[in-house]
Amino acid sequence: MCKPKRYASNNFGILFTTLLLMLSADPKGVAAQNRRAPRPLSDTSQVSTLLNMAKNKSQSNQPDSAEWYYKKAGKLAREVDDKEALMSFTSKYSSFLYNNLRYADALRVSRQQLHLALRFKDTKRTANAYNNMGLQYHALGNLKLAAEHIVRALKASENLDDPVDKQKFNTNLASVFLDLKDKKNSLFYARKGYELALTLRDPMQVARSLVNLSASEALNLQYQQSGVHMLEILSIARKYKDPFMEMHALVNLGDLENRKLNFRKALHFYKKAERTLTSAPDKDYEMYVGYGLANTYKNLKDYPAAHSYFQKVLPVAEKLMPKNDLREIYLLGADIGENLNQPATALYLWKKYSALSDSLLNASTQNAIHDTEIKYQTSIKEKAIAQQKLELNSNQLELQKKNRWISVSVMAILMLFAVSMIIYLVYRNKNQSIELSLLKAQIHPHFLFNTLNNLYALTLHKSDESPGVVLGLAEILRYILYECNTPSISLSKEIHMIERYIALEKIRYDHRLEINLNISHSAEEHQIAPLLILPLVENAFKHGISKMPDEGWINIDSRIRGNEYTFKISNNKTPDSQAATTPSRYGNIGLINIRKRLQILYPNKHILRIINEEGTFIVIMKLELR
Repeated sequence: MCKPKRYASNNFGILFTTLLLMLSADPKGVAAQNRRAPRPLSDTSQVSTLLNMAKNKSQSNQPDSAEWYYKKAGKLAREVDDKEALMSFTSKYSSFLYNNLRYADALRVSRQQLHLALRFKDTKRTANAYNNMGLQYHALGNLKLAAEHIVRALKASENLDDPVDKQKFNTNLASVFLDLKDKKNSLFYARKGYELALTLRDPMQVARSLVNLSASEALNLQYQQSGVHMLEILSIARKYKDPFMEMHALVNLGDLENRKLNFRKALHFYKKAERTLTSAPDKDYEMYVGYGLANTYKNLKDYPAAHSYFQKVLPVAEKLMPKNDLREIYLLGADIGENLNQPATALYLWKKYSALSDSLLNASTQNAIHDTEIKYQTSIKEKAIAQQKLELNSNQLELQKKNRWISVSVMAILMLFAVSMIIYLVYRNKNQSIELSLLKAQIHPHFLFNTLNNLYALTLHKSDESPGVVLGLAEILRYILYECNTPSISLSKEIHMIERYIALEKIRYDHRLEINLNISHSAEEHQIAPLLILPLVENAFKHGISKMPDEGWINIDSRIRGNEYTFKISNNKTPDSQAATTPSRYGNIGLINIRKRLQILYPNKHILRIINEEGTFIVIMKLELR
């Protein structure tokens, strides 16, 4: 049985890049500006504390305890529904699962991470979520989906000035194309990752990018250049005393020598890597070093020694090794078994290799099959089409005549329909514009009438605060008359006018009134139709608090979540059975006016709820902001 010459079967540069990917996953993400309302410190800080405890347990080699803290942090983050808490949890928990070789579980959490990043419109974290999913698909052996997701990460990061992430994404994509045996793309993205790493002035980043560049060069048969770059990695690893990077370089150097048929020299590098393992034990590296030794002894025709190392590697590889690399283990074992005259063992491992290869059919093979199917189906269809053309030619002239008449008729109908639609739309828009202007005009005298009543009440008592009320009233009227003549206005200005109006009313009611105003957002960048909120506040004073002898209260809550704006106002009122059974009487003009304006300005993009109970009146308005 002759093993085909394939780089992956003899080259750790391809197999071993999977280990490098574990260093490239985004464990934290970078905090983006949080435009949502801040959560209580006790909640968000507790999530951070639990995540730190989970990290400490993981570093202390206590994965079960670490996972318990991660799950507890996740539960609390979901209860708090805070952006930073949720994003931090999904990113760190996904990284923990990936580093513990639980790739399917890590992929599930990364999908949640992507959903959150898209929900919060966080481009940087969206890119990192796509990258992490690509790494997990890579580890699971689905190279096509791995490439697709890392390409999405690159596209998402195009407009971000972040060379660190771009370098990471290019290097990871090169690893996928290495496993796909795509010489051109693997070399292109590896070089791009290396060039970006040089700009970072970080020797370890340069070393990691050189791993893929060296492997891509070897795939393109550029062995000399590949060896130069691998020796550069070894030099950096020894300078910065990184035993894992040193083992990585030694294994890849051994692989290069195997490719050049210098098996003794290859054995020299693998033995050095084995000795380095004694000072820095690691199951993953032990697995790949053992594979390299087994492969080298097989090349030296020392099959008992090769079999000895293979027997040590196989049980661990079946538990921990990514599927795309595991099939190379089966291929090597089948070759060793055949040369040791163990046909049953060789056949068993060949079957394992074939079954795993079938499940990991790469993207290029799938495309080839798809293209073949299309060509076959096309050849059949071409014969049928040729026969149909002969039949159609005889009827073509007659159909052309009919088509002309049909075309003329259809064009006439479409023109008539278009003219009718234009007339209808112009008429409808004109009517809506007139109705909107009338509704808006009603607000001015309605508001002025109510405020003058307040001023009249103060003058009766000869209050010294009357001049201040006049100035405040002038400011609000200036806003209404001169600044509200546009389709939309800054939400911050509308909120400011509410605060000015409340200040005027506080002068009038003094100790009789308690007002709680909660604004849980920054309103500078949001637009809203003018004079939607102020009438709701005025309504609470005019029809609710003004009838209370004392102990009146008004609660106002204004918040933004994404593009949804919620304004809630509630107040107490004197018990009135007639008002409770006839809700429209309570603040009739203002509320009807607002409801009509919402139907015109925010069709299907608003909710207005009015709750009129004995002793309490509540209005909740929700809008989809522009």
